[in-house]
Amino acid sequence: MLKWNRENTLKKVVPNRPGIYKFYDSNRRLLYVGHAAELRHRVQSYRQDDDPRAHPTKVNLRDHIKYYQFVPMPERQAREAEKEVKKHTKYNYL
Repeated sequence: MLKWNRENTLKKVVPNRPGIYKFYDSNRRLLYVGHAAELRHRVQSYRQDDDPRAHPTKVNLRDHIKYYQFVPMPERQAREAEKEVKKHTKYNYL
């Protein structure tokens, strides 16, 4: 699990490949699970300022994310993994 900071979301850490990502709060409680075709771009997008109307999930999560994980895998497998985790996890509960 990585700390949520600028250095840990850079190119040398997060590959720009398909996979799943998970965000956690300061108590390491799972906040959100998602999949992306390009992990680095998706993870970095949560660090950028967006219009709250365009990206309400990102805006709501941004202040709560303290740790994150990612697992590179083929995109189809990532979609399936995300669905499986969401079946057994209370996610998006901010």
